[in-house]
Amino acid sequence: MIDIEKNPLLQEAVRAACEIAENNSITFDKPIILSNQSNVLIHLHPTSVVARVATTTGTVRKGDAWLKREVAVSTYLAENGAPIIPPSTQLPPGTYEHNGLILSFWEFVEVVKEPVDPFIAGRTLHHCHEVLSNFQGELSILDPFQESQRILLGLIKQEGFSGNDADMLTSICQRLNTKQIQAPMQPLHGDANFSNVLNTTCGVLWADWEDTFIGPVTWDLACIIARACVFRTEIEQANAALRGYGTNIDEELLDFFVEARTFQTVLWNYIIGQHDPKSLERLNARLQWFRERESFYS
Repeated sequence: MIDIEKNPLLQEAVRAACEIAENNSITFDKPIILSNQSNVLIHLHPTSVVARVATTTGTVRKGDAWLKREVAVSTYLAENGAPIIPPSTQLPPGTYEHNGLILSFWEFVEVVKEPVDPFIAGRTLHHCHEVLSNFQGELSILDPFQESQRILLGLIKQEGFSGNDADMLTSICQRLNTKQIQAPMQPLHGDANFSNVLNTTCGVLWADWEDTFIGPVTWDLACIIARACVFRTEIEQANAALRGYGTNIDEELLDFFVEARTFQTVLWNYIIGQHDPKSLERLNARLQWFRERESFYS
């Protein structure tokens, strides 16, 4: 049970979800908080409506263009039979603004206890990529690289990292942004890690398309395996997902994107870690991985 009594932002997120739903003639008994991470997910029980409120993420990304892209991509995927959690059909999915918070609305799905089969996770991601290859909407190209550079500069100004780590991350950022990527590009999930694929009563479904952009599919594969590469755990799970995806992989490009993905995650670990100590633990582990990697290549 998530306690909202001492969390004004969480209270405002719930209030926003309820008021917008009521304004759209959605009748429900109570709001149930499903998750409170970078976004807040609120099930308006017993309806099939879930509100997604950009809280922590909304402090970094201004406006609603990124969430409009998510709704557009998800609508296209759902209409073309891809295995995803679709936008709500009970009210227009959005986006909506309420007292500075940006919201969208999604279909509720029931998650089952059994974990996702990683082979099926890879296979369903491949299915999503096949459908997305024909998406004609406007998306940015290699967006994580530009965004990560901007976030890093802000965190260094805030003295979020030690001098040595700031120098190391600046060097990594420069290397990532000067790499010439020679690979076919298409619309991607953008954040295709195991926390964003769910085992539900409707099958294995991908969620959370707010990071969607245009790039090589290898980026999404790197998202799947980066955690295993850094923490040296769940390696079989990562390998099974790659087998499920079922394509020839450029290992050099995959390694490059694992580094880029881990760099991106370091920055978000810091941001989320301001209210989640476990995120700071993961931050330190990833920084150590970079220290050892940089030492090896120096």
